[in-house]
Amino acid sequence: MLTIDNVVTSYGMIKALKGVSLTAASGKVTCLLGPNGAGKTTLMFTIAGILKTQTGTITLDDTDLTRYSPVKIVEHGISLVPENRLVFPMMTVRENLETGAYLRVGKDRKAIADDLERMFARFPRLGERSDQPAGTLSGGEQQMLAIGRALMARPRILLMDEPSLGLAPLSVEEIFRIVEELNQAGVTIFLVEQNARMALRVADHFYLLEQGRVTFSGSPGALEEEEVIQRAYLGTRRE
Repeated sequence: MLTIDNVVTSYGMIKALKGVSLTAASGKVTCLLGPNGAGKTTLMFTIAGILKTQTGTITLDDTDLTRYSPVKIVEHGISLVPENRLVFPMMTVRENLETGAYLRVGKDRKAIADDLERMFARFPRLGERSDQPAGTLSGGEQQMLAIGRALMARPRILLMDEPSLGLAPLSVEEIFRIVEELNQAGVTIFLVEQNARMALRVADHFYLLEQGRVTFSGSPGALEEEEVIQRAYLGTRRE
């Protein structure tokens, strides 16, 4: 279980996270909803070690990750699929995937090669374009590549930051199908999304983050009973 306890993260004098506490249960899909500027990406970067907490703790099972470097956090089984994919555009699809296994290079070449083949089997279009520069892929294909790159680290927990952002509807459907398949295969997923309908379709539990604070926590079914959240995120209103 990933536990975030009273985390405060700041950009200079500005507090982006103001005492955030939540948990992502092992084997489940946990979703974080919230408007732009709420602090969702900041929380992802903090969990991944890219940003450091001012106060509070981040714990994976019994291990305190709070002061760990990003490399150590990946070693402990947490991988980030960043917002906007951030693939290396001039590198090939294969090379991008290989970067996800950078901690294993020189240790187990055969296992890395086997994992590459598994990524190509899971994402056939990446296999078809393995020698193609990543920057020439479509948005949906780049998102698959970003997910595959993170999976090459063999994570226990996959952090996914806005995986549907900027994608066509068919690509969004495919990405969320992949999320469900990964979770069914045993990967714990902590998902940040603004597409509430799609996110809640796959989530076991969700949190609402507003202005750096968690303002609601519940199961997807509880959403229908929260008029404020309905109006803000689903565009509906109870009559």
